Amino acid sequence: MTEKTDPLTQYFKNVYPHLCIPDSRFLSSKQGLVNTSRVIVLLFLPIQLLTAYCILKKTPENMKNIKGSINNLNIWCMVSSIIYAFFACAYYFHPYKIGFTIGLLADWGVPTIINFYVAYIVNILVIMSITVLFENRSSLIVRNRFRIKTTFHRFIWILLNILWFVVIILPPGFDMPDQMEAKMLVLKTCPCPPTEFFTEKLLATAKDGFWDAYIRSSALVVFLGFTIQAVFFTCCCIFYLFISSSSHVSPQTGRLQIRAFYGVVIQTLIPIVLLLVPIMIFMSSRTDGSYDQVQNNLQIITSCIQNGATSLSILLVHHPYRNFVKSIFYNKKSKSSPTVHVVNDSFINT
Repeated sequence: MTEKTDPLTQYFKNVYPHLCIPDSRFLSSKQGLVNTSRVIVLLFLPIQLLTAYCILKKTPENMKNIKGSINNLNIWCMVSSIIYAFFACAYYFHPYKIGFTIGLLADWGVPTIINFYVAYIVNILVIMSITVLFENRSSLIVRNRFRIKTTFHRFIWILLNILWFVVIILPPGFDMPDQMEAKMLVLKTCPCPPTEFFTEKLLATAKDGFWDAYIRSSALVVFLGFTIQAVFFTCCCIFYLFISSSSHVSPQTGRLQIRAFYGVVIQTLIPIVLLLVPIMIFMSSRTDGSYDQVQNNLQIITSCIQNGATSLSILLVHHPYRNFVKSIFYNKKSKSSPTVHVVNDSFINT
């Protein structure tokens, strides 16, 4: 299809200038999205590296059992942030199943569909790491009849989760819609999208119909799958720690188990709240059905903040790591304080 007969190009040249006022806000542009994401990731990176150091070097003996799961979560949050900001930053035209990616993978010529899958898989691994935290806490309770007892069984459980949630999103990729038709269909309900809609190489993964409903349903299945598992492990912890008491567990061990459970819950809730609050505000503000790219981009930026906040919450919630961080600042403060030398009067008068 030549440029003269390309309906999208003709729309951008002949209709768009007379009908639309281009959105000049910084955060609505692709540069605003990617630059803001990269600044946030670079600001959080030292915190994530410090978290990794604390987990590896400052974890006490009574936390050795959860050291692996905490470290796993921090690593995937770090990887996710770097991929989102530098390799495959997704610019979505939500609620339409269309968009493009910004970053090194796109610069290297990697197909957009692969970039989308990379971002999706990394996101799945982060959510799986959070679920593993609750499973680990639940399985450490010896009286828990539902605990996963061996490393092999835990590996199989994790593998099945990842495979299922990765495979479920693959089918739409084998039946992609006609790209021009899907783009023109968007313009019927959103006649004035950002200029990136016309200037970038977009990929439509689905249009209204079966595959659009399938993607929505798949996202719901993924969300419910992880949520149900996390809630189940949480219920096991609540039952065996607070309801079903045992004389075989010493009071000190019981207190340590409860404290560890509280730590996992608080550590998880902090980034979840940071993610959900902006999303709820964005959803409630879009009451007139209008399209706002800034809100779409802010949701991607908030995901970068969430990854950094997850690592920060590990430092703040767990007592040994928190004490180590406090000791760093205390030592710096002590070194910066001037030393006062007191001289005895007898030395002056002699």
